[in-house]
Amino acid sequence: MLHYNFDPIYTTWQDPEVMKGLHKFSKPDGMEIIDKVVPGPNGGQDIEVRIYKPESKDKLPMIMNVHGGGFTTGSYENDNNRVIYLAMHIPAIVVSLNYRLAPEHVFPDAIEDCYAVWNWMYEVADKIGGDKNKMGLFGTSAGGNLCAGLAFYVRDHGGPKISLNALNVPALGIGPSLSGEQMRFDAPVISGQGLAEGIRRYIGGLNGMLPSYYAVPNVALDFSDLPATLIVTAEYDPLRDESIAYAEKLMKDAIPIELYLMPRVGHGFDAVQAPMTDWIHDGVVRAFKREFSANVEK
Repeated sequence: MLHYNFDPIYTTWQDPEVMKGLHKFSKPDGMEIIDKVVPGPNGGQDIEVRIYKPESKDKLPMIMNVHGGGFTTGSYENDNNRVIYLAMHIPAIVVSLNYRLAPEHVFPDAIEDCYAVWNWMYEVADKIGGDKNKMGLFGTSAGGNLCAGLAFYVRDHGGPKISLNALNVPALGIGPSLSGEQMRFDAPVISGQGLAEGIRRYIGGLNGMLPSYYAVPNVALDFSDLPATLIVTAEYDPLRDESIAYAEKLMKDAIPIELYLMPRVGHGFDAVQAPMTDWIHDGVVRAFKREFSANVEK
């Protein structure tokens, strides 16, 4: 059995009382938080969004945040603390969405919701004080999958330019890789025999067929013309090696890539308020600032 030599701060963070505190947040001074709905794709149900808007006299960059939850659970409430940090430190307007969840809604419903909100942000940029030439994505776990798939979808079908695609402990393949088997059965947060069940529910079952690369990005063959990408993965995450493989595929097609392999932590580690969390959030902030400056349409 693998011994997990955790950073001490993260050894008790799954205790029930600690978990209750992860969703607590305080609205900082100088920020407006707006809950609203936007039109869904193809005349479908409206999509709930939460907009985090720092005070500014200038137009701000915009980021769409996509929450995790194994494609079957979760909401934008998962990410208040992550999002507030990004919004205040870049600064940027962040729009989080509640996409449709499996198994009631299977692929492509969730990614179509993301695509609808992505286009909506561009259309209303002037109204909400956003800069439509500086738009990025940030997704965690299943949300990282959706952001990676959306980058392919925007490349193939058109849409607002993605300055940076930030994938936080993303689910990019069908399950754990062979070298990740050591983390499979007792890893924190996600583990066990059914580790691939979330993606199966999301795509409606494999049925012996190769899934769309919009749903499982690591099965793609052509990674050209994708946006600059940042990937955060964790040493004790069974999804770790899929992230490393994805980064290698991007590099082979000369896509700018920034990869962080965080030591002594597991999946979703950055939900904990800790020095390592602040360190990686600062890295994400710097990456967005860099790409927003480098990728402005002339």
